[in-house]
Amino acid sequence: MSSCLCQAEDCLLCEAHLHEGLSDLQACEIQGLLSRRSAESQEIIFRQGEASDWLYVVRAGQLKLSVIGPGGREQIMRIAVAGQLIGYDTIEELHHPYTATALTPVRLCGIRHHDMLRVLEENLEISRRMVQLLNQELTQAQALIHILGQKSSAEKIALFLLSLVPRHDSHGEQFDILMPLSRQEIADMLGLTVETVSRQMAELKRERIVEAPRGRIRILNRKGLHAYTGTTPLTTHRPILRKAD
Repeated sequence: MSSCLCQAEDCLLCEAHLHEGLSDLQACEIQGLLSRRSAESQEIIFRQGEASDWLYVVRAGQLKLSVIGPGGREQIMRIAVAGQLIGYDTIEELHHPYTATALTPVRLCGIRHHDMLRVLEENLEISRRMVQLLNQELTQAQALIHILGQKSSAEKIALFLLSLVPRHDSHGEQFDILMPLSRQEIADMLGLTVETVSRQMAELKRERIVEAPRGRIRILNRKGLHAYTGTTPLTTHRPILRKAD
């Protein structure tokens, strides 16, 4: 798709790669349905239980998706990063099942659910891309369930760090990522102790896989993280991290 005057490629259509197969005219018509939104750190995008009307794609920044369980304790479900969708799971529901909170300054692009459903009905190519995106989100959710139940502490940490890489940077090797979560929040999210998180992060730093300047995570060796999780084996047989908890 070439550029059009409304710059639709600079929002949901491009960030979620929904523009493939559209003409400039179709893209510009859809652009009129889109709304851009910015939020500062700790600003709530929507709350658990609130009426649900919008589907968002994250253009920049990180959001915390969390639920309040019995006793009022917050449980972080996952961190949403650039290129991911939020609010898609409520297209046919009336209320949000979780709270979305900006962890960093964020930029979002949104479309109302009823407008998105009409776009999907009228544009087969966008429907195909949306199915692919939702499948990616489902795969990520299933992976989180798997790592919480079966993976070692070191594998959990490695997979968590990989999940913070924005979708559009998924083919690079080194990344500099904001880390607004405390060690306690990471531990709670992954079902670990703070001591275990600190120990495994220290091991990653010793192996020169990551650096952890204050408030950031710098991934130095993405293949190393993938290799430890079993998704991209390294040529060396030396273990990257201890697997013992």
